Amino acid sequence: MELSARLLLGVLLALISQVLARGAPVGQKTHILDEHNFETTTRSGTWIVKHYSPTCMHCLHFQPKWDAVVAARSVELFEKDVHFGEIDCLENMQLCQLNKVESWPRVLVFSDSKVVDSLNGDRTEQELREFIDKALAPAGDAAAVVVQQRKYTDNSVILDATNFTQATEQGIWLVKLYSPTCPHCRAMAPDWTKMTDELADQMAAVGVTFGQVDCPANKKVCEANHVDGYPTVNLFVNGVYIEEIYARYKYQSMKDYTLELIKRIGAKEFEKPAPPVVNNDNRDWDDADDTPASAVSSVKEKTPKEEEERKHDESVVVAEDEPLPNYNPDGEVVALTVQNFAERTASGPWFIKFYAPWCGHCQHLAPTWIKLGEAAKGKVNVGEINCDENGELCKKYNVQGYPSLKLLWEGESVEFKASRDLDTMVGFVDHVLSKPNNVHSIADLRTEQSKKDVVFVLAYSATDTAAKTKASLSRVKANAQKMFQSRNLNLVTDLDVAREALGSHIKDLSTPVLAALKDGRIVEYEGSLTSDDQLREWFYAERFPLLPELSRENSDDLFYDSEYLVLAILDTERGAEHVAAYRDVARDAAIEYTRSQTQASGGSTKGSVRFAWVDGIKWAAYVDRVFGLKRGSWPAIVIAQPGEDRFFVADTKGMPIEPTKMGIFLAVRAAVEGRLRAKSTNSIIFQAVNVFAGAMMAVFAMLFGSMVRTLVTVSVIAFIGYALYRRGGQRSRSGSFNMVKGD
Repeated sequence: MELSARLLLGVLLALISQVLARGAPVGQKTHILDEHNFETTTRSGTWIVKHYSPTCMHCLHFQPKWDAVVAARSVELFEKDVHFGEIDCLENMQLCQLNKVESWPRVLVFSDSKVVDSLNGDRTEQELREFIDKALAPAGDAAAVVVQQRKYTDNSVILDATNFTQATEQGIWLVKLYSPTCPHCRAMAPDWTKMTDELADQMAAVGVTFGQVDCPANKKVCEANHVDGYPTVNLFVNGVYIEEIYARYKYQSMKDYTLELIKRIGAKEFEKPAPPVVNNDNRDWDDADDTPASAVSSVKEKTPKEEEERKHDESVVVAEDEPLPNYNPDGEVVALTVQNFAERTASGPWFIKFYAPWCGHCQHLAPTWIKLGEAAKGKVNVGEINCDENGELCKKYNVQGYPSLKLLWEGESVEFKASRDLDTMVGFVDHVLSKPNNVHSIADLRTEQSKKDVVFVLAYSATDTAAKTKASLSRVKANAQKMFQSRNLNLVTDLDVAREALGSHIKDLSTPVLAALKDGRIVEYEGSLTSDDQLREWFYAERFPLLPELSRENSDDLFYDSEYLVLAILDTERGAEHVAAYRDVARDAAIEYTRSQTQASGGSTKGSVRFAWVDGIKWAAYVDRVFGLKRGSWPAIVIAQPGEDRFFVADTKGMPIEPTKMGIFLAVRAAVEGRLRAKSTNSIIFQAVNVFAGAMMAVFAMLFGSMVRTLVTVSVIAFIGYALYRRGGQRSRSGSFNMVKGD
């Protein structure tokens, strides 16, 4: 009794201490904010608030840097009525949603309960300090603004919405546009730093300045400056966008491109009239009023030759006998159900919201989704499906959470996983459904290759007007579009460019030639150019390189379309060289295995085997939970068999699969041939349930496996039941065993 009283007292004291601690500073430095105290607490003074999730890897990595800055600045800033706070977004989802926090970690600065500045992603301690200084600088402090405009990191001027236009309107700028949470950007960062360290002084002497823009924090800047993925490095001259650099984002390639600028400057290339492109005009968020006259004239005035080229380009993309489709003519959102889904989605692309009416995020998205219907008028059909009432449809499209947004077209789908604001969703539609590229030079094609792992080339003669050629072009473009591959399709009508691009694969351009450029090789399409089934199967098979990076966007395709998926798990924090070395090893193994299987089987392989590499830091929790591989064991090789819910991490000798070309090759071959010992991806409890269910099914089959067994079993059960009933009735009357009839 005394022990129970002590336990009860301890629990009460703990509860009281939590109540008293709510809203109180942690160590007198950071305030814990939630839905109960946020509004009243931040009503006065300035608040620097970190929004995070305790399960977010980027948040965990950012935490010690946040703690260091808070410890160093909290006392000093407290005297200026500036305070630090933290919000756990898993515990306070509605509050984070109200603060428009869609990714973690995110630091917001509140003044009089209004957001005045923000910092996204896992940043360095120095970047956090500079952000706080900038956010707290007096509005009229011109010196502080100048410091911010010329602030350097890695020899790059930090550019944002406040200074981009003013800074780049004079001189030559090479600008990196990136996201701090993008794995490709993190991999590129050391190479960019090394390159700018070496060349900053040399390039400054010829008038070239390096810059960089954090795109999530300056979305409009990046949207207006030809950024369709991260990272992007663009060249600007006197405020005008010139090109995205045609080099791969590796140290030597970027260095070669940058040094080449010296020759181009010496040849006075950038003193020529600017080409007819839209001027880099960011005045929607800067204060300048007028568009330069040169920019207006460069857009409006075209020479007769340029006008003829424009008409020719448009005729290439959409032939005269192919009218432009007008999807969603009324700009409405269609409620789709099991009854009308097949009929309504039979043709054209559909951007669909899968939702539940009780879901808070769905309710928040609802008004924006209605606006999307109007914004996507003429572009794409917009629909929504209530998963509470149409569960079968949601299950068919593998809806894992609400809301899920998917772009569908005749059975193919691509999931939208970015910020759910109107501009981003419209941009997604425009990007995925963009037209093929018209390639006029080999440099144009090389630029496309530098940006993408796989590009498709459709080469044909512009003078070929045969009906069969027109039909082939129409079918290729239509199927590429329905497979969401139009943006990767390049149309080449110049015979010299086609021969240089495809070499020996071009024997005769009297008929169109379709090929994929990937993994340093050319894969030619050998089927019929008018067969929808063959074209879609080929586009589907070739849309990934031999070794793509596993991402949220392609994970479903890679796992569900592979009988065996070989994963190279790499530690990206060990540096770009480490990652590149093991990625090359895995790619070589993929090439060798694919080649050997093709040769052995005359063109077909035993089992569908695909390869991918995994950013171990980004997927650490998943790799540990599913495969039991902790960071200390990376690089590691896993051969997953998704359809069987199992995987292999050991070779034929029971040792971890060696991350070497031969080690991977031999392990994959042994797995396909059934010579490796598998592990289950299911939990121990789930496996036990399966074993128990299997045993019960075996017993059931033994007792009821035939008509005779069934009759015998039922008779025995009936006899035993009757005997027990009689015996129970007798005991009940004697008072020794009271058998009660129950439901």
